[in-house]
Amino acid sequence: MRGERGFTLLEMLVVLLIAGLMSTLSIAWLDSGKAPMQQALERLASASRQQAELALHGGEIRGLRWNGSRPEFVRRVDERWQLETVALGDWPPALHADWPASHEPRLVFSAYGVARSAVLNWHWPEGTQRWHWSGDGQLHRAPR
Repeated sequence: MRGERGFTLLEMLVVLLIAGLMSTLSIAWLDSGKAPMQQALERLASASRQQAELALHGGEIRGLRWNGSRPEFVRRVDERWQLETVALGDWPPALHADWPASHEPRLVFSAYGVARSAVLNWHWPEGTQRWHWSGDGQLHRAPR
């Protein structure tokens, strides 16, 4: 019969494309809702690696400190620590470090790696994470 016909390949591909797009968006939406702390820590870990690379290849002395409410990167300029603008995004208020607030960095990156190995514990209501920088500037992370 001429009036009956099935779906064309193009129609089926459009339906599959829409279903795939909706699945991707729903997964991204679910993931972003559950992990703002993990996202903030990922951004900080990436920025820390970048600061270590800048110190290593630029011959500068850079550091990481905790100001009491968020982490900050600093650079040594004329025997003083100068705040570096690093885009970390919004820092979750519930995410805290076990370092005391200070103008001096607890972690110092140099052209030779990390000045001394350092440990930092992150705390938030649903969990904790332990960061350890080895002398060669490598960051190791582990849940606690």
